[in-house]
Amino acid sequence: MRRLVPLALAAALLAACGGARSTADEDALPALLDVWAGFEAAYDTLTRRHIPCDEAWGTWFEEWGVRGVACVAAYVAAPTEVIARAGVAPFVSGPHVATAEGFDLDLGAARAFGHYDPAFVRWVVENGVPEANAVTRPVYDRYLRRLARIYWLAYADMAADGFPQTAPPGILTGYAAFLDGAPAPEEAAYEGGFTVFAFTDLSEGLLPRLDVGMVNEWEAKYEANAAYGFWLRRRADGTVALWHDGLRRLLEAYDAGWLAGL
Repeated sequence: MRRLVPLALAAALLAACGGARSTADEDALPALLDVWAGFEAAYDTLTRRHIPCDEAWGTWFEEWGVRGVACVAAYVAAPTEVIARAGVAPFVSGPHVATAEGFDLDLGAARAFGHYDPAFVRWVVENGVPEANAVTRPVYDRYLRRLARIYWLAYADMAADGFPQTAPPGILTGYAAFLDGAPAPEEAAYEGGFTVFAFTDLSEGLLPRLDVGMVNEWEAKYEANAAYGFWLRRRADGTVALWHDGLRRLLEAYDAGWLAGL
């Protein structure tokens, strides 16, 4: 499976740009707000100049998906700088190089994936949800709303089948086993890995509950496919509860009405 860029890095980039206070760097708060305020301008620059996101982030679509968000945010604040602010590297193991000194994601690894350091995830969660205001609200509405809702619904659907205590039955159990070293099921195998499209039937069920306008439903289905894989990898590396708490905080701050209506 060609995975989306680790969600922590996209969240951390936005956290660092969001004006949330870091206990290690409170004096930098105004500059961080300035960076958040530059997100829209960075997006416009990327699209107007056709600056590619494929080399570092493996995507040609900066307007959607976690990789697109990360690409735009990295144009404002370098990932190495964000990691330095966190004071801890994102991963304790896995194929990626992601430190304050160097950043190179192996997004094509067939089975290996980054195992997050819980300390880094806690930093993201604690610093990643600034109060909604005239600067942050448009960024959430334009770039994060659909993603946040998709990841929440994917988790909720799996939780109804016993997740995270157990992997849900069917193809999701197959992916969990694949992460543990089993071969990919025949119907999901792709170039020695696990195809992201294996979850499409599940993803299609999320669309009616998103309550967002969509020009192309395929975009949302792809994002949902990635969400199912993300949660199963976080179950495997032990950070699933931390991430779910962070997503809940984000939705409560920016999307409370939708969340309450589920």
